[in-house]
Amino acid sequence: MKKSRLLVFALALAVVIMGAGYAAWTDDLKINASVNTGQLDVHFVDEGTFDLDEYVTGTVNYQRDGSGNNDLDIANVKLENLYPGAKAKVTLKMENNSTIPVKMNKITDTRSANWDVNGVNFEQIGASLRFYNADGENIEFANTTTYANPWAPTHLEDVELPVGGYATISFSFTAADDIDENATYTFNPTAVFYQFNK
Repeated sequence: MKKSRLLVFALALAVVIMGAGYAAWTDDLKINASVNTGQLDVHFVDEGTFDLDEYVTGTVNYQRDGSGNNDLDIANVKLENLYPGAKAKVTLKMENNSTIPVKMNKITDTRSANWDVNGVNFEQIGASLRFYNADGENIEFANTTTYANPWAPTHLEDVELPVGGYATISFSFTAADDIDENATYTFNPTAVFYQFNK
């Protein structure tokens, strides 16, 4: 009986020591991880320029789109004092402040209601698009003398506009011989960009 009590006591002591040893070598680790997604942010810069025939005037009014950021997402181009045969060219700048490169999908526009009233008021609209890296070096360009809405420059579809880079888009207008007198024309281009790996 003494031997069995001693054996039970030894066994109990062994279990206690084993439990204490196990507890001494146990530790909990907590891992806190955070994941931040990128941002796509291409917008106009208030640096529009004009090349206008004599007497023709042009302005660009930039606006925010109401999304809560301070980016200039809307460019309203206004042309005044046009006359038959007059030429006007506007160049707008867009910056890629995204955290990733972007690609151009297409360029679309909306025009004032009087744009084509009484026939065609503009004989020709041309467009050109240029991509630059952050150092201002030209990456690629596209142009057309017969701009159509929408315009999707196909050879730029695989060209990336890098982070910190910018693009310029120019529109050239030639007034038709029967352009309306005392009229103001507005032109609102929209450039559609998407992520580089889409």
